[in-house]
Amino acid sequence: MSDIKILQFAPFESFVSPTFWHKLAELKLDYDRLSDTKRSIFGYYTNRKASGCLLEVDYSAYNSEAQVPKFSHVAHGNIYNKNTIEEFKALDKTALLADEGKQLLDDMRSGRALSDASLLTRFFVLSFADLKCHSYYYWFAFPCPLTPALELLSPATKLKEIPNNGNYVEAISVLPAHAQNFFILHVNEQEKVCEALSLTAALSDFDEERAQHYIYCFADPSEYENPAWLMRNYVALLLQKCPTLIGKSLKFLGLRYDQQMHLDNSLIWEVRQAEACNYEHVQFVGWEANRNGKMGPRMANMRDSMDPAKLAENSVNLNLKLMKWRLVPDLNLDILAKTKCLLFGAGTLGCAVARNLLSWGFKHITLMDSGKVGYSNPVRQSLYMHSDAVAGNCMKATTAAARLLEINPSAVTKGYILEIPMPGHTVGEALRPQTEQHLQRIEEEVRAHDVIFLLTDSRESRWLPTLLGAANQKVKYGR
Repeated sequence: MSDIKILQFAPFESFVSPTFWHKLAELKLDYDRLSDTKRSIFGYYTNRKASGCLLEVDYSAYNSEAQVPKFSHVAHGNIYNKNTIEEFKALDKTALLADEGKQLLDDMRSGRALSDASLLTRFFVLSFADLKCHSYYYWFAFPCPLTPALELLSPATKLKEIPNNGNYVEAISVLPAHAQNFFILHVNEQEKVCEALSLTAALSDFDEERAQHYIYCFADPSEYENPAWLMRNYVALLLQKCPTLIGKSLKFLGLRYDQQMHLDNSLIWEVRQAEACNYEHVQFVGWEANRNGKMGPRMANMRDSMDPAKLAENSVNLNLKLMKWRLVPDLNLDILAKTKCLLFGAGTLGCAVARNLLSWGFKHITLMDSGKVGYSNPVRQSLYMHSDAVAGNCMKATTAAARLLEINPSAVTKGYILEIPMPGHTVGEALRPQTEQHLQRIEEEVRAHDVIFLLTDSRESRWLPTLLGAANQKVKYGR
């Protein structure tokens, strides 16, 4: 018993295109809304120059009919998208896997898996879409019945090492690509002839004598010495439809194409299942491990490609980098983005300077001004509109800060409404507390910022900011 080797299988690994989440968000908002009923989807896998053992999904997964890339095969699935993270966590995962597994067994019993062998490759996704944060929690499963182990009777053999392998390749090449997912090769060693048969043709009228010359073939997306996970369901179908195969030696050929579409590296496994399986009480396995190798869900953060604010930020950064590469290669854009700018005055100069700072990647902009938006301002001061003047109570500093945020949502803007104390301007007792508060605020903001812009319309109003900037050794720009 200790010499018996058990055949192990390479589990599927999900590969999710960002377009899959884009489409899910669209369907959730426009069609499903509060409904969390399952939705049929499609995936695909390839056995041409396979990397790992991948099953892929993209935006086309939600089509009413499967559309798979060239050299790929379809997989059938469902997505269960829950409305809340609590529902996602609380769902009975074992029961869900069992329900999906029973559907697989029903397809085997009814014969649907014979006429459409792609039904043997099944998967489903349990998900929760946090559309506000553009985060997607998901867990893939590839259900298959937990059947008795398959004994590996001999080491795996490459197809190119098999005598008369050219006959095998010739018979396989007759089949259209979509029919190569699961089929049976009848090998007549005496006449050196091979014939490719569909599962329906070979199993519907099963001939035990003829079956001794069968090789059970499938498109194998595994790059390892072990066959892909889908072979488990293939074996389950064969032994359920043809119980006389239990305990007998069976040969399986995993088709693996290289870049030049040669089958030399395809592998043949000779196996045997010694015991029958009670499919009425069978358990199911197939949950995918997360990136830490543990049983649990994964999370896809799509903020960079779906959040409008993040898209705007990325576009701005791209434009700046293009200008940098062509005009100022030594410009450090990261320093500009971190530099905190304090603008005294939110008038004609203040608006123009603030807009230009944004255009060059400055994100931290604070404005100080005491004025309101007047009717003459919008034509000269680019951060205001006619409606601001009509309102009559729109203060320049706060309005300008809000407009900068509308222009670039990733900016950090503030606006302070205050009077700048000026030499030669007497402060009455009634205004003294307010003036002291304004002075304290100005001092705090000067210390907190890196660069000061003096953009007010009088020398007196520029005197105090100039003095404080010099005292705190700040970079100053002004007229």
